[in-house]
Amino acid sequence: MTTSSLDEQLDIPPGAFLPTNACTAQLITSTGSSILISPATSIHSSTKYLLVGRQASTADIRIDHKSISRKHALIYLLHDGDHSKIILKDLGGKYGCYVNGLLMPKNESVNLGKGDKIQFGNVREAIFTLDMNEKELKKESRCNNRGKDEMKSISEEVDQMPFIENDMNQKQSDKGIEAGLSGRAAREAEIAKAVASFDEMPTYKKYIPEKDDEKITEGMLVDSNNKAGQIPSDRSNNLYLIASELKLPVTSSIQLSAHSKSLPTTIALDPSGSRLIVGSSDTSLGLYDFNGMDLSGKPFKIVTVQEGHSIVKVATSNTGDRMIVGTTSSQPMILDRDGREIIEFNKGDMYVTDMARTDGHVSNITSVDWHPLNRDLVLTASLDGSVRIWNVETNKTKFQKLCSGKEVYRIKCASGMRTKVLCAVFSPCGREFACGTICGSIQIWSTMKIVSRPERVVYDAHGSGIPVHCLIYSHDGMHLASRSMDDDCVKVWESKRISRSCKPLVICEGLHGIYENVNCAFSADGKILCAGTCLDPRNQAKNDDQSILKFYKVLTEEEMDGDHLQKPVFELDIAKGLCIVNVVWHRKLNQIIVALSNGSIRVYYDTNLSAKGAKLPVSKGLRTTDELTLLLHSRAPQGAAGMLGEIKTPHALPLFRDTSEHKTKRKRDKERMDPIKSRRPDLPGTGIKVSEGTSANLNFQQTVLTSSIAKNKNIAGKDPREELFKYNEGKEYTKVSYDGDVRILAEKTAEEEEEEDGV
Repeated sequence: MTTSSLDEQLDIPPGAFLPTNACTAQLITSTGSSILISPATSIHSSTKYLLVGRQASTADIRIDHKSISRKHALIYLLHDGDHSKIILKDLGGKYGCYVNGLLMPKNESVNLGKGDKIQFGNVREAIFTLDMNEKELKKESRCNNRGKDEMKSISEEVDQMPFIENDMNQKQSDKGIEAGLSGRAAREAEIAKAVASFDEMPTYKKYIPEKDDEKITEGMLVDSNNKAGQIPSDRSNNLYLIASELKLPVTSSIQLSAHSKSLPTTIALDPSGSRLIVGSSDTSLGLYDFNGMDLSGKPFKIVTVQEGHSIVKVATSNTGDRMIVGTTSSQPMILDRDGREIIEFNKGDMYVTDMARTDGHVSNITSVDWHPLNRDLVLTASLDGSVRIWNVETNKTKFQKLCSGKEVYRIKCASGMRTKVLCAVFSPCGREFACGTICGSIQIWSTMKIVSRPERVVYDAHGSGIPVHCLIYSHDGMHLASRSMDDDCVKVWESKRISRSCKPLVICEGLHGIYENVNCAFSADGKILCAGTCLDPRNQAKNDDQSILKFYKVLTEEEMDGDHLQKPVFELDIAKGLCIVNVVWHRKLNQIIVALSNGSIRVYYDTNLSAKGAKLPVSKGLRTTDELTLLLHSRAPQGAAGMLGEIKTPHALPLFRDTSEHKTKRKRDKERMDPIKSRRPDLPGTGIKVSEGTSANLNFQQTVLTSSIAKNKNIAGKDPREELFKYNEGKEYTKVSYDGDVRILAEKTAEEEEEEDGV
């Protein structure tokens, strides 16, 4: 279907348009990712609207849900005098659209305002919030009106061209003479040029006054001889001033207790920012809860995922209820938010060369990621040269292990040979994913269809044969940052313009790395990039070196002035003799989490710019110990329960937990129609009666534990030997056996009696 026929079918108003500036308006999802209301989001050649629906071939914003129609709603802008308004139009779907909880009339339009909550159909997991810049919206309206006025004036001049006075004809002839034309031919050339310009898309360059540059220079305390953006010599005295000018959350910090002394390989935060997950090379996973944490910063739980396999990457779902953990094995695992295993992925057949014909990976996992909008889709990458997308709910299982589906992407190098994948990440919109390879290429693949070639690719991104170890998208999806530990630099690319001949937008040098897990992070608005440095092992005095967290500005092409190499605008000293391994900049909290090589975690925040997160344990302080607890600890013997602080809560143990599957009504009705499952008898109960369908009988382990709890005696401060001696008072254990024994023994033995008889 062509664009013109689709416009006629959807009844697009004549004045509908999309803003050319990407910062004008955007839809913020519940996970924190953003979808721009701009022509960059549209998959059609038309730049008038964005189509929301379920059909992959036509929908610009695709929501794969049963309550979403193929063409569900439209989003576009219309002029209203000197202002522009954002319109949401319902296309008559069965389940409709909701704005701030109210159902829209079918086939009607509604004006949207800043902060409005939009829900399409019955998809409650993906509620969008409209965020718009009113200043940019007014500029778009003025520019559009100005463009219309210019086009109108040009058309009037064209109509009046034969009746122009002689002096005007003389001017036009002078212009034509410069181009090699004169007289009527010059006028016709001008008319043809004006008419041809009507079909061109007008481009507007944002004007930046020189006063703003002067303010930035004054706020950063940069000398007049130095360029703006260089770091002042006395950073310690001007830390607060520089951070407040750049809006960096680094004025305060706390240090969390390390759950392990091993190298932290990955950091992840749930979308709300309440749970922090730290993975280490010793196969342990530390779970931190900011809401229940005090100033000591201890994890509330430590989980061992797969024995003998260090953790490579952790990613949380868009709802925060689950996490996927990738280890050095070929089988990732899905855990709940408390670290309990939900399902493990299947391992493929290592003797099959075609990765699309196996049920899983056959080599080490290098990266995992969760879909930003769909809570059931996960992404995995491996050294076997394949990237797989798994559906946790619909994929088949084999021996209680999740099998891979048809979504298998075979990654190849420039020569067409299979190459190893080192990193992979979903884009914020979920329509594509980017992967970095050991051959040095960055490849963008579409998730809407299974193809054999990437949509966009750049080979030798960091140089010939230099691998790409880290990829990360900005929150708006416009920029993609790549890092390699071999060339000590981070490069920022425009994600929509990646090609074989493209060049990086920004190059950040001076970022030495010695671990494959090093990464970088974008700020919430995507205008600042931060990355940490590692100590140079070639330096003899490396214990005196500082690990530094560097911040760079991500400028546009107009602001670059042809120089892509950027210097850091701010540097923060972290620790002596330690390396920065991982960095995460949470968008909702506006806090920076840094993982050091000794296993410790530091959280940097600002009291005014940051929200929740590390500010909660700081406000609580350390937990005080009362006098009664100190008395019990002083009198309790070493190793007693009172000293260790152990509390038995039997109904919280997995032994007593009801692990039966909670089935929906639709699933129960489906099983009742099944002739085999409907005749299956109830399984014997193994737990206490805590709900309907469970047995009231106790098994052996529960009986022993329950009896030990029922006979609980407070033995704190008592000597166990004295308690045992009490049972021996007034008792003789050897006397009772021989009391009343009056048996008379024989006077002679049997041998003596035989001798007498023989005589």
